[in-house]
Amino acid sequence: MPFDAGFLRSLEALNLMAKRVLAGDSRAERLTPRKGASLEFADYRRYVPGDEIRYIDWNVYARHGNLFIKEFAAEENVHVILLLDVSRSMDFGVKFQAARQLAAALGYVGLCNYDSVSLYTFGSELRLLLPSMRGKGRIFELLPALEALTCEGRTDMRASFRAAIPRLRGRSLVLLISDFYDVEGYPAALRALLSQGFGVHVVHLMSRQEASPDVQGRVSLYDLETGRARDVTLAPETLQAYRKRFQRFVGEIEQFCRSHELASAHVLAEDPLERRVLDVLGAGGILEHR
Repeated sequence: MPFDAGFLRSLEALNLMAKRVLAGDSRAERLTPRKGASLEFADYRRYVPGDEIRYIDWNVYARHGNLFIKEFAAEENVHVILLLDVSRSMDFGVKFQAARQLAAALGYVGLCNYDSVSLYTFGSELRLLLPSMRGKGRIFELLPALEALTCEGRTDMRASFRAAIPRLRGRSLVLLISDFYDVEGYPAALRALLSQGFGVHVVHLMSRQEASPDVQGRVSLYDLETGRARDVTLAPETLQAYRKRFQRFVGEIEQFCRSHELASAHVLAEDPLERRVLDVLGAGGILEHR
């Protein structure tokens, strides 16, 4: 699915679906970080397309002819940080397109319901792609940025998250979208994010062919990250052993997340976007049930 007008309509439908998950708050059904968070007027800023029109101060407009938005201060601001894996292993089948679609959908939910959204990419290093964005109109910056991405380099999660991610004042929720093909590195990376005080939410993205390949016989296997190739014969027992090892790999990630009290979702790239988003929300992803 390209990022066209139809995709934008699907994002709005997904946001409405997400809002049904959370209990409506008085501020545009926005989820506050905890029950009873107080809201009080803080300041004005100029209206920009995409802002909620309900917060326009019409008295100011009547006096000065300019549109201003009332801003409110809550007990805590809530920020969403999207961390998207762009290593070469993501360039398998429809996996990377599925990852970008998921980042776009979760980012849009964040822009509609939270204080701000930031986008980072990582492979062998962490890169800030879009700094703190506010307002649903910023989706028109997020979509082109995601569509322009390509996969490159090897996965080194330990190195990517060795340096601290700058934090805004308030509470930050990290959504890490990856295939987690860095068995040695992902535990250190997740612990590093936890040590910085982030609420970490793991989105393990995989394709059906990776989980359960249906090829048999003599084939050439190509490592997307190293470029190495190997000719092998895939007998039924070999495929059965592979599937068991892959299930163990998935289970190890699940166990790590449970032991560290991380929300996690395992998402199939070939599933419809709505299904993928629901899998994340159901696992406690970007929204938390009140």
